[in-house]
Amino acid sequence: MLSTPRGLLFWLVLIILLFLIAIAPVQTAHTLIDLSHGIGKFFTGLKKFIETLSA
Repeated sequence: MLSTPRGLLFWLVLIILLFLIAIAPVQTAHTLIDLSHGIGKFFTGLKKFIETLSA
């Protein structure tokens, strides 16, 4: 699997991600946690909105 060639975008994203983790691990972790919480809140609100429309 890892021997297959990847695109330029894959390597660019991988290098940026590794750079962020190496330079600012705490800030990166907080950002990822906040992002996951925000996505969860978005889908919770979307669920309530759809339930309200269907009621």
